Amino acid sequence: MKTKFLIFIFTGLAFAGGLLLCSNMKTKEITTEYDLDTVDELKISKSFKASPDLNLYIESEVADVLIQSHEEDRIDVDFYVKGLEEKLKEFNISFEENEKSLTIKVKRKKKIRWFDFTDLFDFFNREWYESARLVVNVPKKLSTVNIKASGGDVKASNIDADFDIYSSGGDIYGEGINGPIYASSAGGDIRLKNCANSAEIKTSGGDIFINDYQGSLELKSSGGDITVNKLSGHVTASSAGGDIKVDFLKPSGTTRLSSAGGDIKIYAPSNLNAYVDFKTSGGDIKIDFPINIETKTHSELKGWIGKPNSGVIIEALTSGGDVELISRELEI
Repeated sequence: MKTKFLIFIFTGLAFAGGLLLCSNMKTKEITTEYDLDTVDELKISKSFKASPDLNLYIESEVADVLIQSHEEDRIDVDFYVKGLEEKLKEFNISFEENEKSLTIKVKRKKKIRWFDFTDLFDFFNREWYESARLVVNVPKKLSTVNIKASGGDVKASNIDADFDIYSSGGDIYGEGINGPIYASSAGGDIRLKNCANSAEIKTSGGDIFINDYQGSLELKSSGGDITVNKLSGHVTASSAGGDIKVDFLKPSGTTRLSSAGGDIKIYAPSNLNAYVDFKTSGGDIKIDFPINIETKTHSELKGWIGKPNSGVIIEALTSGGDVELISRELEI
């Protein structure tokens, strides 16, 4: 029995060692030459082949992430860090390249001892470095881009791809993205500008700003404000305590807005055709448009604007604020 047990143990260790060897063969860890006794800045650069069907994965524990398009058919990666000389060696950047994917990881070599308050304070307050930035230049078209940042900001611009972005505390910026976007932040703001397709945006404590968007939006903030300007499409938005403002350039489909305690303000073209359903538990309802009233009380208003039985649907509900629908000129 003892012999069988030992054979089982050795077999398991051999199998685990084989897996570790295979994983190390796939991962390309960067090697650089620098003198840590004489520098307080470090730059690491690497280039990779790219194709439109490539899946890009970026994971950063410490650095801000900037990903943007360029005219080359390759991916260029530049990692910059500045700080105390003895702390630079605590950074580690690794790459894993397969036929259809590239993974980039920026980590701190020193493991955080969660029971040590000094380690925790230094890590979350970046006491051990001044700045760290990961810059990734890519071809304009990729298949997917997946970014996970533990503490820094994320900015993506001018890329056609499916995006999945998560930040545990920093802000997220997206501009000129053509493709579905999923973005979430545990505490920062999220901003999108001049993007198209569909987007699902969530933040636990920050604000959401959307400007010049074409497509469908699903927005959720646990406590911040939600602002949408120049929207061609429809939006579902909810805030646990902030205000919601939506300015339509060309509304479509069904829009649903809800706030647990803030005001809801909607701007729409003067030629709007829509069915509106507005409710408020403690505020007022104000509307700029002529309306064929279906239901009207102090806390509720339903009816048709423009041509009956045509156009879009706009629903708004707030527990403590006002609901306003404001007419503006067609051009903005």
